[in-house]
Formats: sequence, C-alpha cells, structure tokens
Amino acid sequence: MHGIVLDRAVDILMSRLPSGNGGKVGLHFGAISQIFAAAVSGPADMEIAARTYISERLGLETYQRPDDIGNGLAMVGLNKIWSSAFPKDAGAVKTALGVVVSRRNRIVHECDLDPLNPGNATPLGDADALNAIETVQSVVDAIDACC
Repeated sequence: MHGIVLDRAVDILMSRLPSGNGGKVGLHFGAISQIFAAAVSGPADMEIAARTYISERLGLETYQRPDDIGNGLAMVGLNKIWSSAFPKDAGAVKTALGVVVSRRNRIVHECDLDPLNPGNATPLGDADALNAIETVQSVVDAIDACC
C-alpha cells in the first residue's frame, strides 16, 4: 500500500496524474517549499525531494485496516476503492480482511493469547492460515487491478 500511495502522490506532485478528489497527502509547508525549491534544480531533484518527504509522511501510516486502506488510496485520487474492487460484496471482504488484521495484531502484540483460555495461545489451524492468505491475496489482486 505504501508503494502505491507513494508513487501516486509523487505523480500528483509532479503533475503526471490529476489529484482528483483526493490529493491530500498532508505534508507540512516546509516540505512543500523544499520540494518546489528542488524543482528549480530540475525535475529529478524535485522527484527525489517529493519521494523523500512523502515517504517520511507515509511512515506514520500502517494501511492494515480496510478503512485505512480506503482513506490512503482516496488521498491519492483512488476513491471508493472497496466498491470499485468488490462491487458485489465490499462489506463482506472488508469484514474478512478486518478479521485477518485483528488476528495478526493479536499474534504480534498480545502473543495470540486466548481470552477464553488464559495462558494459552488461540488455536490456529492450517485452514485458518490458508483462509487468511486467500483473503489477503484476493484483496491485493482486486485493489491492484484498480490501480
């Protein structure tokens, strides 16, 4: 997600893409002035400056949860990505991805402890892992087709 948002944000700043309804990358004025000051030196310097500042800004984002993904892509002109990528079942796909992300976060931040069985990890079977992979892969493929 970071790469898509970064590339599109730079393309918007370099006027290679229209900003559309998004275009709100949220850079501070100092960064904007430095990016455009680099334009005086040439387009390559301007692009390097834009990539530097936008990368710094995006470092604060995780783009894990469905709404964060949608907001990040809307910021660079890809509005309503969920209904575009999944016209028939966007809500179900967002819910499925949210479940995967919540489980991933529990594994990483809480040692995947089972709240119903204190001191033990939540069971995770082969089917659970394969379903999570399939969910993530289908989301990536569908969003990629819209970008």
